[in-house]
Amino acid sequence: MDLGELVSVMRIVELTAKSRAAAIRSLVQAANWEDDGIAPDKVLEAIEEREAAAQTLVASDFALPHAFIDWEGDFRVVMGRSRSGVDYGVPTGQSVQLIVLLVIGRKLQQTHVEVLAALAELLKLPEFRQSLIDAKDTKTIDTLLLAKAGLQPDQRPTRAAGIPRLTQTLVKQAMLLVESVGAQALLLAVDRLESVPWESLSNWKGRLLLVTTEHNDEFEIKREDTHVFDGLHATLSRMDRSNLGLLLAASQGLLNEKHSVVCVTGPDGRRLDSITITKPEVHFRAMLSEKNRRGLDIVRPAVVLRILSLAVEIAAEGREAHPVGTMFVVGDARNVQRHAQQLVLNPFHGYSKNLRNVLDPSLAETMKEFALIDGAFIVQGDGTVMSAGTYLMPKSAPPGLPSGLGARHQTAAAITAHTLAMAITVSQSTGTVTVFRNGSIVFTLERAAATKW
Repeated sequence: MDLGELVSVMRIVELTAKSRAAAIRSLVQAANWEDDGIAPDKVLEAIEEREAAAQTLVASDFALPHAFIDWEGDFRVVMGRSRSGVDYGVPTGQSVQLIVLLVIGRKLQQTHVEVLAALAELLKLPEFRQSLIDAKDTKTIDTLLLAKAGLQPDQRPTRAAGIPRLTQTLVKQAMLLVESVGAQALLLAVDRLESVPWESLSNWKGRLLLVTTEHNDEFEIKREDTHVFDGLHATLSRMDRSNLGLLLAASQGLLNEKHSVVCVTGPDGRRLDSITITKPEVHFRAMLSEKNRRGLDIVRPAVVLRILSLAVEIAAEGREAHPVGTMFVVGDARNVQRHAQQLVLNPFHGYSKNLRNVLDPSLAETMKEFALIDGAFIVQGDGTVMSAGTYLMPKSAPPGLPSGLGARHQTAAAITAHTLAMAITVSQSTGTVTVFRNGSIVFTLERAAATKW
């Protein structure tokens, strides 16, 4: 078997389980067997039978549990990485940090040896396994595996994957729901365009909004009135992926506040399992309208969206494997600076405006690096960064804020209450991105690790 094909279908998850049984159960659940009408317990039973017949510990740090099941598919592979290690029940007491689950359809047992050989070839070197164990996140593991297979991320082989039956059913029901409630659009939060049930949507004439987490310029969309937004933020919870999509669609004038939107979401982008009906909130227009002046400082919608995207990236990635909290204050920069002083020498001072605008993609890594400095970024409405490491000294925060907010959030509420600015914060403890305006919270995006909804 070609290593590129193997890596392209491999799902990668972080393991927090401490025991062998709990770890294998987590891997089975990550494979979404319900999509194929197969009970996960049946898969677990087959794996336990195989485990009882033969030890699946390949090396001191690597185990390869596998089994055959009655399934029309060919094979499914899930790799789990545990930073702290899993007690695999071996006499030496050593912890296993890489567990690769392989499940094969019984009708294709001839695939068994071929796939096992490919996995053995991929993971045979201890040094390479250690690099996977030490990787910063699952995205880095995926990149390492692709490189081992001799591929770049943009060269990932495509493998036709069936659309889960539940996804197809929900999308069909969602189309009917759009018509029955008079909704203005149907929004699907998916991982990639290939996960959309295009056949079911081919004869539907409504407006379709797609929020994807994996960009693909090569996929050709033939359906009319279809709009794709690359959120590229798989770390967000399912509902916040759809909220981000609503915000992006509203920024392009595709939605209004008078009519609802039917949203279909799921725990990952391939399997959809939830339908919600929502209206684009009034604050979307307040956040994105160019007519909302901050004194003489007009906040461009593109600037708000870029900083919001940057905040989500900081929340997801952190810096040097550590979580990072920060704050961006956007608009009404002159008044904001009256309530501020520098904690450190301003790293943006003296540079031309075109070199310090958040709309320039090359500035992103610089912004992430300076997010480590205590204090806030002050940004003009056109995207020009005025300062970083800025200490804000507004008057007291307005009443009515939720209890438990830290100093960063209290300051964000206060500065937006006493100026015409907007503030976007990243919580270091939870990774939640919060938008403040007029002293109140108007929008939040929560990291999926913090909440499943």
